[in-house]
Amino acid sequence: MAYEDIFPKALREALEGITEIPTYGEKGANRFMYNLLKLDKEKRVRLVKKILEAVQILRPCKECYLITDKEVCAVCSDDKRIKKFICVVEESQDAYAIERLGRYKGVYHILQGRIAPLEGISAEDLTIDKLLKRIETYKAKEVILATNPNVEGEATASYLANLIKKKFPGVKVSRTAYGFQFGSLIEFVDEYSLEKSFENRK
Repeated sequence: MAYEDIFPKALREALEGITEIPTYGEKGANRFMYNLLKLDKEKRVRLVKKILEAVQILRPCKECYLITDKEVCAVCSDDKRIKKFICVVEESQDAYAIERLGRYKGVYHILQGRIAPLEGISAEDLTIDKLLKRIETYKAKEVILATNPNVEGEATASYLANLIKKKFPGVKVSRTAYGFQFGSLIEFVDEYSLEKSFENRK
């Protein structure tokens, strides 16, 4: 009997679909799918329905690109948030991690990635043009660069700092301090370390 006859078509296609998600290779796809299949059928169906609902209603905020279920996210639409302070992060999960601290009162800007030449991602692929327009529109006082503390994150922060200083010399540009290990991802850092990193920005 051929391998194709043993390996279910539905499973193969599901695994191939999962690998289309960035950072999900064959091993990650296998781990996710086989663990999903360990759940009883009712739980599986309920989870898939929730994912389908999320896919249908979630979108990037038209102002800052934070993932939201509204046209404009709750942060950008909050009159109490200080728009003269813009915290720049790579992805929505990074902004949510900072927001959990409950201390930051400015707004966010989601780059939707980071500069990574080896992966074919350049500055033009990010939302940098929109960031520059927001700095100008809001007459920003400070732009906080909170990209991840790794090679790509540092390169992105350095690029943005030079660009902003050149275009808006009166705007303060700060970088979150290393309150955690180089190579860490902001979304996984403990709240205390993240808060100290934010407070001690330079």
